[in-house]
Amino acid sequence: MNLPEHIAKIIIERLELEGFDAQTFPKDMLLFAPDEHGGLGLDSLASLEIIAGLSTEFSLPFDDVAEDDFHTVNTLAAYVERKKKEQAP
Repeated sequence: MNLPEHIAKIIIERLELEGFDAQTFPKDMLLFAPDEHGGLGLDSLASLEIIAGLSTEFSLPFDDVAEDDFHTVNTLAAYVERKKKEQAP
């Protein structure tokens, strides 16, 4: 499972999203945009749940995650990769 799929799986599980699969989850879907704009329509409580799941799974701090890093599964994956490189010895 690649990183975007792994993140999609975490989001699906933490938010108990029905009808989604990690492999087919649209990695460029806007997580917080309304349905009518092609987004998933998540709210701020969902963002906290996602942060908790990612922080636990990857042992990374998410206290400085920027809004631009939180648009899609792909932008979250890029954030995780960047943070892992920063922590590497």
